[in-house]
Amino acid sequence: MNRTMIFVLSIIILTSCSTSKSMAEGRSSDSFSFTELNSATEVFVPPLQFLEASDNTRLAYREYIPEKIDAVLIFYHGGGAYSKVGYQFIGDGLSKRYNCLVVTPDIRGHGDSGGARGDTPNVEQVFDDISLLINYIREKYPEKKLFLGGHSSGGGLVLNYSSYKNHEKVNGYLFLSPQLGFRSNTELKNNPNSFTTVKQDLFVSNAMSGTDGNSQAVFFNYSKEILQTTKNIAAITVNMANAITPSAPVNQIKKLDLPTAIWIGEEDELFNVEKVVSLFKKNNPKSYTNIVSGEKHLSILVNAANYMGPWILEKALEK
Repeated sequence: MNRTMIFVLSIIILTSCSTSKSMAEGRSSDSFSFTELNSATEVFVPPLQFLEASDNTRLAYREYIPEKIDAVLIFYHGGGAYSKVGYQFIGDGLSKRYNCLVVTPDIRGHGDSGGARGDTPNVEQVFDDISLLINYIREKYPEKKLFLGGHSSGGGLVLNYSSYKNHEKVNGYLFLSPQLGFRSNTELKNNPNSFTTVKQDLFVSNAMSGTDGNSQAVFFNYSKEILQTTKNIAAITVNMANAITPSAPVNQIKKLDLPTAIWIGEEDELFNVEKVVSLFKKNNPKSYTNIVSGEKHLSILVNAANYMGPWILEKALEK
């Protein structure tokens, strides 16, 4: 119970500091720019495929298949998003230019996956969904090295999964502008356009009684236009937030014993870039880190394949 209460109190202190004035006043303001995504040249988006989770929920994903396969990457989207909001550029670029088969899933409750929007029955179910997909893709491509990655909160989810007791073995981890959670102390301070606002009382009551796991507790500051023109969602529940928020980022990063790489835009609107990179350099010195000049939190998706591709191929061809 003591550890739980410390966890909850940390949420209260840190998330209350990050709630923007505009959100508190009920106004909507963009947390980051969608300009580069909207202006990028469209690429081919493969059709949806589905897997059935252990609770019979249909999980959506897309496969970007190159002519020759040298490596496989499963890559998770960020908070409240889904596989078709910028992640198609990663799939298209890596498959066409770097012989990498890319699988872009929709987390349950997001995009075209089933389940209540932004919700999960429990934290472990999200991790088990990842294991299901890893095993399925590995069976299809058994001879290829398989990497696991994520952008923003998808990176947080991957970090959590890496320390899940029942996680499946992969060949390396990729983090693109990762959201490492409140315990990492990497978010920009006094950000006028905070990405989220949080109902802290729900985390407290759920930690005490376990009754509010399915209550909406984290609200994304997406504009009305984005919510109306995409399948992005406005909020996630306590359970989902706990699944994608690293529980102990410093220790989790220290324990990454596989090839690990991180890329983050120099102009990222959400994070203190130097702190994010420093966290990996200090706690996992062998990890590859790259601050990409001129890139923002979402613009990096358009060109990420060119940053990630050479690293994936190098690790895939290592004996």
